[in-house]
Amino acid sequence: MKNKLKKLVKHPATMWGAVIVGILALLLVLAFGAQAAYSRLYENRIFPGVKILDVRLNGLTKTEARKEIQESIDENLSKGLRFVFQGKEVQLDPTLPAIDQDASRDLIRYQIEESLEKAFQTGRSGNWMKNLSYQIAARIRPMSIPAEIQIDRIAIDEALHRAFEDKISPPKDAKFSVVFSSDNIPYVHIENEQSGDVLKTEPAIEELKGQLENLDFKLITVTGEKASPSIMREDLEPLINYLEDYLERPELTFEYNTVKFSVTPKMLSDWIVVKSEHGQFYLDIDDELFAKALREYAPDIESEVKNGSLVIKDGKIESFVPGTIGMTFDIEKTLAAVREEWPEKTKFPIEIDTQEGSLLGDDPERLGIKEIIGVGTSNFSGSPNNRRKNIRKGAQILTGVLIAPGEDFSLLKALGQIDGEHGWFPELVIKGNKTVPEFGGGLCQIGTTVFRAALNTGLKITQRSSHSYRVSYYEPAGTDATIYDPAPDMRFINDTGNHILINAYSLGDELYFEYWGTEDGRKVDPYKPAIYNIVSPPAIKLIETLDLEPGKKQCTESAHAGADAHFTYHVTYADGTEHEEVFRSHYRPWQAVCLVGVEELSEPESATSTDAVLEE
Repeated sequence: MKNKLKKLVKHPATMWGAVIVGILALLLVLAFGAQAAYSRLYENRIFPGVKILDVRLNGLTKTEARKEIQESIDENLSKGLRFVFQGKEVQLDPTLPAIDQDASRDLIRYQIEESLEKAFQTGRSGNWMKNLSYQIAARIRPMSIPAEIQIDRIAIDEALHRAFEDKISPPKDAKFSVVFSSDNIPYVHIENEQSGDVLKTEPAIEELKGQLENLDFKLITVTGEKASPSIMREDLEPLINYLEDYLERPELTFEYNTVKFSVTPKMLSDWIVVKSEHGQFYLDIDDELFAKALREYAPDIESEVKNGSLVIKDGKIESFVPGTIGMTFDIEKTLAAVREEWPEKTKFPIEIDTQEGSLLGDDPERLGIKEIIGVGTSNFSGSPNNRRKNIRKGAQILTGVLIAPGEDFSLLKALGQIDGEHGWFPELVIKGNKTVPEFGGGLCQIGTTVFRAALNTGLKITQRSSHSYRVSYYEPAGTDATIYDPAPDMRFINDTGNHILINAYSLGDELYFEYWGTEDGRKVDPYKPAIYNIVSPPAIKLIETLDLEPGKKQCTESAHAGADAHFTYHVTYADGTEHEEVFRSHYRPWQAVCLVGVEELSEPESATSTDAVLEE
């Protein structure tokens, strides 16, 4: 021992090196111990210095943090989105209310689950030294975890233009006006252009986005700018002779089988529009105007594609009904021929697009469609007439839809375009101080039932959003799915290895979605949502309107208590593997909304809200 000590004394560098190594080792041990103790102190809790949407989550569990964030979101959204333009201040509700709760439209939606997981993993996702560095850094300078925010920019833009329409005068393009004499001779003249101004909403929406990220809502100034017309009189003057030539050409005739559609010069004058390409103006037939006229004249040519369906008796496949071919006008192809060959040619065929329905002549057994593998149900009692029609419409469209193995099924894609031309019925929503028709009522009854059927089949859900507030049709809360074109959607993957066929129908007030396929041995555990954090609704909201008799009240929304809900979705597959996830739903407290008739709106030029609001 003495000899070793003497050797160290003779070599001081070696001695000090050993001392430093020992000290470092001791510091590492202490640091490791401190980090371990700190981690134990915040076991199952978020480390201090982490925040989401500017909400500090120091020491909170994920459940506590979720509640804290949602309450902060609800509190701030309840204040509304405030904008001002040229001295007029308006307040937009973050959800457009509707008589049918399904037709309500969210302007703002927060998705926080992924952010919560990131917040919880901050400081515990690497080795202990990396974790320690994150924990110290968060203490010194708080870390902000961004949340996904979905902003309906189109709806907000429409709402702002509607709110400030009395403050702006849009520019007007020069345009042709055609007057026909008593003997049908066309006279063409030009209506002059007018300068104007336009609302610039994009900067205001970007500013709103920043406020939403920090939950710090302030008055946003909307700006406008002078705008010149796109088409001037001088642009149209060289085209007068061309327009006169169009109107003097031989009459156009369109044919399909025995149908003949002749076009008069007056009809043609309504379809001709001015277009530009590379700075050059020219005349053309407008596709949409022509299509509208064609559908009015020959409404029976087009037909919807219908999917095949099974004939089911006593729970077994007895036979199947093949799908039918759908037919739609190919307007682009029809008019392309006119543009190339008229006036040398005057008769043109109405071109048709055809589309085959799913299961068109296919054998269900060959596709693996043998038995019911999952069923979803929901109740729509108390639904208004148009809502019932839309539910039946959606069920009819989806019956016979064939989902291939591995396909990521999109409900919105399967339903197609939602408008009056495709047979859907409108419901009333409140925009400003008026109720206006909008399509979408009943769609969420479809979305919810499709979601429940997918759960009961044990399928992988890839997209699902709950409603922003509780809807009576979908109790118990937590198993609903809202859809709205273009988002949110309801999607799932067919991972059964065989085709799935949808069979949808209603009995009384019950809607049923059956998924037919081949059982693969998977089992779904029973699930029941837990409902908690019940919050009372705010006071009733009264909106002044001139559309009702003074003193008359029309309520479009009933009050709903706020709540949270969740359930665990657990699937066990035939090979013993398992899948488990938790579906969470947050419902904001929702006030009753009523229109009340008045003789004159309060403070029309300086109202603090688009809906001159009173609290009852």
